[in-house]
Amino acid sequence: MKSINSLSDINVSRILRLIWQKKGISRVEIANSLNLDKSTVTKIVSSLNEIGIISEIAEGTTGPQGGRKPIYLEITPKFACVGGIEINPERFVCCLLDLHGQVLFQHQEIIPPETFAELRIEGVFQKAYKLIAYEAIKFGVSMIGIGVGLPAFVDSENGLIQCSVPLMIEGVYPFIENVTKYTDIPISLENDARCCCYGELMNKYDNHVKNSIFVLTEYRVLQPMSKSKKNLSIGLGIIMDGKIVKGPEGSAGEFRSMLWEEGNKGQFFSGEDSLASIITDNEEINSVFYELAQHIAFLVNTLNLQCIYIGGIEQMYVERITELIRERIHIQWPYTKKSNLAIRSASFGSLAVAYGAAAMYIDQLFSLPSLSTPSEKGLSILEYLSSVSLKKGR
Repeated sequence: MKSINSLSDINVSRILRLIWQKKGISRVEIANSLNLDKSTVTKIVSSLNEIGIISEIAEGTTGPQGGRKPIYLEITPKFACVGGIEINPERFVCCLLDLHGQVLFQHQEIIPPETFAELRIEGVFQKAYKLIAYEAIKFGVSMIGIGVGLPAFVDSENGLIQCSVPLMIEGVYPFIENVTKYTDIPISLENDARCCCYGELMNKYDNHVKNSIFVLTEYRVLQPMSKSKKNLSIGLGIIMDGKIVKGPEGSAGEFRSMLWEEGNKGQFFSGEDSLASIITDNEEINSVFYELAQHIAFLVNTLNLQCIYIGGIEQMYVERITELIRERIHIQWPYTKKSNLAIRSASFGSLAVAYGAAAMYIDQLFSLPSLSTPSEKGLSILEYLSSVSLKKGR
């Protein structure tokens, strides 16, 4: 999507990202924050304003010595929109976000096993894509990208599914290559739990939180097959020093209990108990949640996590898991005092994965170019944004 053709391109990206991060920032503040000449900032801002991706939103007050009032800038929210899609063994969820992360449209739909067998993952993607593409046309906003979140071990850089037990994919599957026949809109792929992290970072609920974990806890069918048993499925998204951790092979966050033994089903030693009566005083029924709490407490204490997000499951279960995690953190902490830890429900509920997938794409849109792998090909950033603006005007 982006290429580095000149120093100007790098500065355009830096300015765009800063305006995206700081809604309501003046030209002078941009110049000071990025250590750029004011004339450089003025020139680039003028081009971005002409294209329409940024807007002037308000005037500030003059300083003690008078002078012109500063004019504040923000990304134009409906300059474009981005789609988000989640596909799991029993449903798909899709949404559209504007560039501020506001939800323009959302939809979720159950996928019966026979439908999944007919459509497979490609067909489900096509179904979801048609929905959001139609809604983008209704809104009169150009859809410039799509993020997809899957319960899978993925190579996001190359658009590959390495494997996925829930989606019955046993070997390397070129997902992006196979679905690009349905659209020429760029598509990004990521693991579902990591998508949830992008959503929470977009929400910026806790700006001071640098180390956190998203526990994607879903009670769903093991695979899209008739009579497939339901189980508790866990995926972890990890944020350290404000950055999402993928690991060198992209497998960070894959979960299986330390107590797991050969022959166990699911991810836990404790089995796959029904959650129908989980809210009881009977710890045997709560054994899966208790086992999960032990693992999360270990990570919290070892990695000095500041916040835990729990999503994918009903609120009453979130409350029970929260209670057990707090108990286990206290028991497993070797010292007398433990700093405060926030445990929160996912900000976007059942939309967490799809929202996060779209947020991931928006983050990529406003990312900084990689200086280690410069490109001499393709459109400059201003040329690309101009092409989006022209499509919008048609």
